[in-house]
Amino acid sequence: PMGSDGCIDMEHPDNSGLPQDIWCDTCPLTQVYNNNFSHISKADFWIAAANAVIRIASNDELNLKNDYVSGRVDAESCVGQGARLPAASGCDAVEGVFVDRLGLTRTDAVALLGAHTIGRGNEDFSGHHGIWVDTEAQSVVWNKRYYEEFFRRAWIPRNQNDSAPQDWTWGGRNGDSPRFFLNTDLCLAFDIEATFPCCSDTTQRTNCDRNGQVLRNTQCASYPAGSPREEFANAVELFAGRRAGGGFSNDNTPFFSAFASAWGKATTNGLRDLVPLVSSPTSSPTGSSSDPPTLPQPSGSPTLPQPSLSPTPKPTKSPGFAFVTEQEYDAIDADIAALSAAFGNNNILRAHFLGGIVRLVAHDFMDFDITNEAIPMGSDGC
Repeated sequence: PMGSDGCIDMEHPDNSGLPQDIWCDTCPLTQVYNNNFSHISKADFWIAAANAVIRIASNDELNLKNDYVSGRVDAESCVGQGARLPAASGCDAVEGVFVDRLGLTRTDAVALLGAHTIGRGNEDFSGHHGIWVDTEAQSVVWNKRYYEEFFRRAWIPRNQNDSAPQDWTWGGRNGDSPRFFLNTDLCLAFDIEATFPCCSDTTQRTNCDRNGQVLRNTQCASYPAGSPREEFANAVELFAGRRAGGGFSNDNTPFFSAFASAWGKATTNGLRDLVPLVSSPTSSPTGSSSDPPTLPQPSGSPTLPQPSLSPTPKPTKSPGFAFVTEQEYDAIDADIAALSAAFGNNNILRAHFLGGIVRLVAHDFMDFDITNEAIPMGSDGC
Protein backbone atom coordinates (compact mmCIF):
# COMPACT_ATOMS: atom_id res chain seq x y z
CA PRO A 1 0.00 0.00 0.00
CA MET A 2 3.06 2.35 0.07
CA GLY A 3 2.84 5.08 2.77
CA SER A 4 5.82 6.30 4.86
CA ASP A 5 8.44 4.14 3.15
CA GLY A 6 11.13 6.67 2.21
CA CYS A 7 10.29 6.24 -1.47
CA ILE A 8 9.19 9.12 -3.73
CA ASP A 9 9.12 9.15 -7.53
CA MET A 10 11.29 12.21 -8.02
CA GLU A 11 10.63 12.16 -11.77
CA HIS A 12 6.89 12.71 -11.37
CA PRO A 13 5.82 16.34 -11.97
CA ASP A 14 3.69 16.43 -8.79
CA ASN A 15 6.91 15.99 -6.80
CA SER A 16 8.63 18.87 -8.60
CA GLY A 17 10.74 21.01 -6.29
CA LEU A 18 11.72 18.17 -3.99
CA PRO A 19 14.55 16.75 -6.15
CA GLN A 20 15.76 20.24 -7.05
CA ASP A 21 16.05 21.85 -3.61
CA ILE A 22 15.10 19.47 -0.79
CA TRP A 23 16.31 15.93 -1.48
CA CYS A 24 19.23 15.82 -3.93
CA ASP A 25 22.90 14.87 -3.72
CA THR A 26 23.98 18.43 -2.94
CA CYS A 27 20.94 19.43 -0.85
CA PRO A 28 21.74 20.24 2.81
CA LEU A 29 19.09 17.86 4.16
CA THR A 30 20.44 14.96 2.10
CA GLN A 31 24.00 15.74 3.15
CA VAL A 32 23.04 15.66 6.84
CA TYR A 33 21.40 12.27 6.32
CA ASN A 34 24.20 10.74 4.24
CA ASN A 35 26.96 11.95 6.54
CA ASN A 36 25.41 11.09 9.89
CA PHE A 37 22.13 9.20 9.83
CA SER A 38 22.21 6.79 6.89
CA HIS A 39 22.02 3.83 9.29
CA ILE A 40 18.35 4.68 9.88
CA SER A 41 15.69 4.66 7.19
CA LYS A 42 14.98 7.74 5.11
CA ALA A 43 11.33 7.50 6.15
CA ASP A 44 12.24 7.71 9.86
CA PHE A 45 14.74 10.51 9.20
CA TRP A 46 12.33 12.59 7.13
CA ILE A 47 9.63 12.43 9.81
CA ALA A 48 12.10 13.38 12.58
CA ALA A 49 13.29 16.30 10.43
CA ALA A 50 9.70 17.45 9.78
CA ASN A 51 8.95 17.20 13.50
CA ALA A 52 11.92 19.49 14.07
CA VAL A 53 10.52 21.98 11.54
CA ILE A 54 7.17 21.99 13.34
CA ARG A 55 8.78 22.45 16.76
CA ILE A 56 11.01 25.27 15.54
CA ALA A 57 8.32 27.10 13.57
CA SER A 58 5.77 26.80 16.40
CA ASN A 59 8.27 28.23 18.90
CA ASP A 60 8.13 24.95 20.85
CA GLU A 61 4.33 25.04 21.16
CA LEU A 62 3.93 21.83 19.15
CA ASN A 63 6.61 19.30 20.04
CA LEU A 64 5.90 15.85 18.58
CA LYS A 65 8.91 14.13 20.13
CA ASN A 66 6.90 12.07 22.61
CA ASP A 67 4.69 10.76 19.78
CA TYR A 68 7.57 9.80 17.50
CA VAL A 69 8.06 6.15 16.59
CA SER A 70 10.63 4.52 14.32
CA GLY A 71 11.37 1.28 12.59
CA ARG A 72 10.08 2.04 9.10
CA VAL A 73 11.84 0.25 6.27
CA ASP A 74 12.57 2.09 3.04
CA ALA A 75 11.13 0.74 -0.17
CA GLU A 76 13.51 0.36 -3.09
CA SER A 77 10.85 1.15 -5.66
CA CYS A 78 7.50 2.98 -5.62
CA VAL A 79 6.26 2.95 -9.21
CA GLY A 80 3.00 4.90 -9.38
CA GLN A 81 3.69 6.95 -6.24
CA GLY A 82 3.19 10.31 -7.92
CA ALA A 83 -0.11 9.27 -9.46
CA ARG A 84 -1.52 8.65 -5.97
CA LEU A 85 -1.00 12.24 -4.82
CA PRO A 86 -4.05 14.55 -4.68
CA ALA A 87 -4.60 16.77 -7.70
CA ALA A 88 -5.18 20.45 -6.90
CA SER A 89 -8.67 20.15 -8.35
CA GLY A 90 -10.98 20.27 -5.34
CA CYS A 91 -12.49 18.30 -2.50
CA ASP A 92 -13.06 15.21 -4.63
CA ALA A 93 -9.27 14.88 -4.61
CA VAL A 94 -9.05 15.57 -0.86
CA GLU A 95 -11.64 12.90 -0.10
CA GLY A 96 -10.15 10.47 -2.59
CA VAL A 97 -6.71 10.56 -0.98
CA PHE A 98 -7.21 11.38 2.71
CA VAL A 99 -10.55 9.67 3.36
CA ASP A 100 -10.85 6.84 0.84
CA ARG A 101 -7.19 5.75 0.51
CA LEU A 102 -5.55 6.87 3.77
CA GLY A 103 -8.60 6.00 5.86
CA LEU A 104 -8.61 9.32 7.73
CA THR A 105 -11.54 11.52 8.73
CA ARG A 106 -12.41 14.78 7.00
CA THR A 107 -11.31 16.61 10.15
CA ASP A 108 -7.94 14.83 9.90
CA ALA A 109 -7.65 16.03 6.30
CA VAL A 110 -8.32 19.65 7.26
CA ALA A 111 -5.74 19.41 10.04
CA LEU A 112 -3.06 18.00 7.72
CA LEU A 113 -3.73 20.65 5.08
CA GLY A 114 -3.00 23.18 7.82
CA ALA A 115 0.65 22.43 7.03
CA HIS A 116 0.13 25.04 4.29
CA THR A 117 0.52 27.61 7.04
CA ILE A 118 4.27 27.21 6.43
CA GLY A 119 6.11 27.28 3.12
CA ARG A 120 5.25 28.70 -0.28
CA GLY A 121 4.25 27.78 -3.80
CA ASN A 122 6.78 28.21 -6.59
CA GLU A 123 5.65 28.86 -10.16
CA ASP A 124 8.80 27.15 -11.47
CA PHE A 125 7.73 23.86 -9.85
CA SER A 126 4.00 23.53 -9.19
CA GLY A 127 2.95 26.53 -11.26
CA HIS A 128 1.22 27.99 -8.19
CA HIS A 129 3.02 31.09 -6.92
CA GLY A 130 2.85 32.74 -3.53
CA ILE A 131 2.08 32.05 0.13
CA TRP A 132 -1.02 30.82 1.94
CA VAL A 133 -0.80 33.37 4.76
CA ASP A 134 -0.54 37.12 5.18
CA THR A 135 3.19 37.87 5.05
CA GLU A 136 6.53 36.26 4.27
CA ALA A 137 7.31 36.41 8.00
CA GLN A 138 4.08 34.50 8.72
CA SER A 139 5.04 31.84 6.16
CA VAL A 140 7.74 30.51 8.50
CA VAL A 141 5.47 30.33 11.56
CA TRP A 142 3.52 27.20 12.48
CA ASN A 143 0.14 28.33 13.82
CA LYS A 144 -3.53 28.52 12.83
CA ARG A 145 -3.18 31.56 10.56
CA TYR A 146 -3.90 29.41 7.47
CA TYR A 147 -7.45 28.82 8.73
CA GLU A 148 -8.01 32.47 9.57
CA GLU A 149 -7.17 33.36 5.96
CA PHE A 150 -10.36 31.62 4.76
CA PHE A 151 -12.34 34.41 6.43
CA ARG A 152 -9.97 37.37 6.38
CA ARG A 153 -9.85 37.56 2.57
CA ALA A 154 -12.20 37.90 -0.36
CA TRP A 155 -10.90 34.98 -2.44
CA ILE A 156 -11.46 35.09 -6.19
CA PRO A 157 -10.28 32.78 -9.02
CA ARG A 158 -6.85 33.39 -10.56
CA ASN A 159 -5.39 32.21 -13.88
CA GLN A 160 -8.69 31.10 -15.38
CA ASN A 161 -7.53 31.76 -18.94
CA ASP A 162 -3.78 31.51 -18.37
CA SER A 163 -1.18 28.87 -19.03
CA ALA A 164 -0.61 28.81 -15.26
CA PRO A 165 -2.89 26.45 -13.30
CA GLN A 166 -6.09 27.94 -11.93
CA ASP A 167 -6.14 28.73 -8.22
CA TRP A 168 -7.44 31.57 -5.99
CA THR A 169 -6.05 34.88 -4.82
CA TRP A 170 -7.51 37.74 -2.90
CA GLY A 171 -8.65 40.99 -4.44
CA GLY A 172 -6.35 43.30 -2.49
CA ARG A 173 -2.72 44.19 -3.05
CA ASN A 174 -0.39 41.21 -3.08
CA GLY A 175 3.19 42.45 -3.32
CA ASP A 176 6.03 40.13 -4.30
CA SER A 177 4.50 37.09 -2.58
CA PRO A 178 0.90 36.79 -3.77
CA ARG A 179 -1.54 35.28 -1.33
CA PHE A 180 -3.10 32.21 -2.88
CA PHE A 181 -5.24 29.18 -2.14
CA LEU A 182 -5.57 26.01 -4.14
CA ASN A 183 -8.96 24.59 -5.03
CA THR A 184 -8.17 21.89 -2.47
CA ASP A 185 -7.83 24.63 0.16
CA LEU A 186 -10.86 26.80 -0.53
CA CYS A 187 -13.20 23.85 -1.00
CA LEU A 188 -12.72 23.00 2.67
CA ALA A 189 -14.90 25.97 3.64
CA PHE A 190 -16.93 26.73 0.50
CA ASP A 191 -18.81 24.74 -2.13
CA ILE A 192 -16.83 26.22 -4.99
CA GLU A 193 -18.00 23.55 -7.39
CA ALA A 194 -21.59 24.76 -7.03
CA THR A 195 -20.89 28.45 -7.61
CA PHE A 196 -17.65 28.78 -9.61
CA PRO A 197 -16.54 31.47 -10.36
CA CYS A 198 -17.40 33.18 -7.10
CA CYS A 199 -16.08 35.42 -4.31
CA SER A 200 -15.66 33.98 -0.82
CA ASP A 201 -16.76 37.19 0.94
CA THR A 202 -19.02 39.52 -1.05
CA THR A 203 -19.16 41.99 1.84
CA GLN A 204 -15.70 43.05 0.62
CA ARG A 205 -17.33 44.24 -2.59
CA THR A 206 -14.46 46.01 -4.32
CA ASN A 207 -12.08 43.15 -3.56
CA CYS A 208 -14.42 40.78 -5.40
CA ASP A 209 -14.18 42.82 -8.59
CA ARG A 210 -10.58 42.35 -9.66
CA ASN A 211 -8.61 40.64 -12.41
CA GLY A 212 -11.28 41.48 -14.98
CA GLN A 213 -13.99 39.79 -12.90
CA VAL A 214 -17.16 41.22 -11.36
CA LEU A 215 -18.08 38.82 -8.56
CA ARG A 216 -19.49 41.11 -5.87
CA ASN A 217 -22.89 39.51 -6.27
CA THR A 218 -21.68 35.91 -6.50
CA GLN A 219 -20.99 34.61 -3.02
CA CYS A 220 -19.27 31.23 -2.84
CA ALA A 221 -21.84 28.82 -1.47
CA SER A 222 -21.75 27.00 1.84
CA TYR A 223 -22.27 23.26 1.96
CA PRO A 224 -25.92 22.28 2.44
CA ALA A 225 -27.02 20.89 5.80
CA GLY A 226 -26.39 17.19 5.99
CA SER A 227 -23.59 17.19 3.42
CA PRO A 228 -20.59 15.07 4.46
CA ARG A 229 -18.46 18.07 3.56
CA GLU A 230 -19.94 20.07 6.41
CA GLU A 231 -17.27 18.31 8.48
CA PHE A 232 -14.60 20.08 6.40
CA ALA A 233 -16.19 23.49 7.00
CA ASN A 234 -16.80 22.86 10.70
CA ALA A 235 -13.16 21.90 11.19
CA VAL A 236 -11.97 25.07 9.42
CA GLU A 237 -14.21 27.14 11.73
CA LEU A 238 -12.94 25.29 14.81
CA PHE A 239 -9.28 25.69 13.94
CA ALA A 240 -9.65 29.34 12.86
CA GLY A 241 -11.16 30.27 16.23
CA ARG A 242 -13.48 33.00 15.00
CA ARG A 243 -15.03 35.06 17.80
CA ALA A 244 -18.74 35.80 17.74
CA GLY A 245 -18.06 39.51 18.06
CA GLY A 246 -15.41 39.54 15.35
CA GLY A 247 -11.75 38.73 15.16
CA PHE A 248 -10.01 35.51 16.10
CA SER A 249 -8.79 33.87 19.28
CA ASN A 250 -5.09 33.27 19.90
CA ASP A 251 -5.66 29.62 20.80
CA ASN A 252 -3.79 27.17 18.57
CA THR A 253 -4.78 24.18 20.71
CA PRO A 254 -7.63 22.79 18.55
CA PHE A 255 -5.42 22.83 15.44
CA PHE A 256 -2.31 21.53 17.19
CA SER A 257 -4.18 18.66 18.86
CA ALA A 258 -5.93 17.63 15.66
CA PHE A 259 -2.75 17.89 13.63
CA ALA A 260 -0.74 15.76 16.07
CA SER A 261 -3.41 13.06 15.92
CA ALA A 262 -3.74 13.11 12.12
CA TRP A 263 0.05 13.24 11.61
CA GLY A 264 0.50 10.22 13.83
CA LYS A 265 -2.10 8.24 11.88
CA ALA A 266 -0.75 9.26 8.47
CA THR A 267 2.90 8.51 9.21
CA THR A 268 2.19 5.07 10.69
CA ASN A 269 -0.47 3.89 8.23
CA GLY A 270 -0.09 0.21 7.39
CA LEU A 271 3.02 -0.21 9.56
CA ARG A 272 3.61 -2.55 12.48
CA ASP A 273 6.29 -3.06 15.12
CA LEU A 274 7.21 0.64 15.33
CA VAL A 275 8.74 1.68 18.64
CA PRO A 276 9.07 4.93 20.62
CA LEU A 277 12.46 6.59 20.91
CA VAL A 278 15.10 4.19 22.19
CA SER A 279 17.05 5.32 25.24
CA SER A 280 20.42 6.69 24.25
CA PRO A 281 23.35 4.40 25.10
CA THR A 282 25.45 5.31 28.12
CA SER A 283 28.60 4.55 26.16
CA SER A 284 29.48 4.95 22.53
CA PRO A 285 29.01 2.01 20.18
CA THR A 286 32.03 0.50 18.48
CA GLY A 287 33.60 3.03 16.18
CA SER A 288 34.47 6.69 16.40
CA SER A 289 32.15 9.66 16.42
CA SER A 290 31.25 11.30 13.15
CA ASP A 291 32.37 14.85 12.65
CA PRO A 292 29.60 17.42 12.22
CA PRO A 293 28.61 17.48 8.53
CA THR A 294 30.06 19.96 6.09
CA LEU A 295 26.88 21.56 4.88
CA PRO A 296 26.54 22.80 1.28
CA GLN A 297 24.86 26.12 0.63
CA PRO A 298 21.37 26.17 -0.86
CA SER A 299 21.07 28.55 -3.79
CA GLY A 300 21.22 32.16 -2.66
CA SER A 301 21.62 31.41 1.03
CA PRO A 302 24.29 32.65 3.45
CA THR A 303 27.07 30.37 4.67
CA LEU A 304 25.56 27.64 6.78
CA PRO A 305 26.68 27.18 10.40
CA GLN A 306 27.51 23.81 11.91
CA PRO A 307 24.74 22.05 13.86
CA SER A 308 24.65 22.95 17.53
CA LEU A 309 25.04 19.31 18.61
CA SER A 310 27.46 16.70 17.35
CA PRO A 311 25.72 13.84 15.53
CA THR A 312 25.36 10.52 17.30
CA PRO A 313 28.06 7.91 16.58
CA LYS A 314 26.75 5.42 14.03
CA PRO A 315 25.70 2.14 15.65
CA THR A 316 26.50 -1.09 13.87
CA LYS A 317 23.03 -1.75 12.54
CA SER A 318 21.78 -2.83 9.15
CA PRO A 319 20.65 0.09 6.94
CA GLY A 320 16.90 0.63 7.09
CA PHE A 321 16.42 -1.49 10.22
CA ALA A 322 17.78 0.75 12.99
CA PHE A 323 15.49 2.20 15.61
CA VAL A 324 16.07 5.88 16.37
CA THR A 325 17.53 6.77 19.75
CA GLU A 326 16.61 9.87 21.70
CA GLN A 327 20.13 11.21 21.17
CA GLU A 328 19.82 10.75 17.41
CA TYR A 329 16.41 12.42 17.34
CA ASP A 330 17.79 15.43 19.23
CA ALA A 331 20.78 15.59 16.88
CA ILE A 332 18.48 15.66 13.84
CA ASP A 333 16.47 18.43 15.51
CA ALA A 334 19.66 20.41 16.12
CA ASP A 335 20.79 20.01 12.51
CA ILE A 336 17.45 21.29 11.19
CA ALA A 337 17.57 24.22 13.61
CA ALA A 338 21.07 25.11 12.38
CA LEU A 339 20.02 24.93 8.73
CA SER A 340 16.97 27.10 9.42
CA ALA A 341 19.00 29.70 11.30
CA ALA A 342 21.46 29.91 8.41
CA PHE A 343 18.91 31.70 6.22
CA GLY A 344 19.03 34.73 8.50
CA ASN A 345 16.25 37.15 7.60
CA ASN A 346 15.56 35.57 4.22
CA ASN A 347 12.08 34.22 4.91
CA ILE A 348 11.48 33.34 1.27
CA LEU A 349 14.29 30.78 1.26
CA ARG A 350 13.54 29.64 4.81
CA ALA A 351 9.86 29.06 3.99
CA HIS A 352 10.80 27.07 0.90
CA PHE A 353 13.23 24.91 2.90
CA LEU A 354 11.06 24.31 5.99
CA GLY A 355 7.88 23.79 4.01
CA GLY A 356 9.75 21.48 1.65
CA ILE A 357 10.73 19.12 4.47
CA VAL A 358 7.13 18.80 5.64
CA ARG A 359 6.05 18.33 2.01
CA LEU A 360 8.63 15.55 1.63
CA VAL A 361 7.00 13.57 4.43
CA ALA A 362 3.49 14.28 3.17
CA HIS A 363 4.33 13.10 -0.33
CA ASP A 364 5.76 9.93 1.20
CA PHE A 365 2.67 9.04 3.24
CA MET A 366 0.00 10.31 0.81
CA ASP A 367 0.62 7.40 -1.55
CA PHE A 368 -0.77 4.92 0.99
CA ASP A 369 -3.83 2.98 -0.16
CA ILE A 370 -5.78 0.84 2.30
CA THR A 371 -7.67 -0.69 -0.61
CA ASN A 372 -4.53 -2.01 -2.31
CA GLU A 373 -3.14 -4.89 -0.28
CA ALA A 374 -0.56 -5.79 -2.92
CA ILE A 375 1.12 -2.37 -3.14
CA PRO A 376 -0.14 -0.17 -0.28
CA MET A 377 2.97 2.11 -0.16
CA GLY A 378 2.91 4.72 2.64
CA SER A 379 5.82 6.06 4.77
CA ASP A 380 8.49 3.93 3.09
CA GLY A 381 11.15 6.49 2.18
CA CYS A 382 10.07 6.16 -1.46
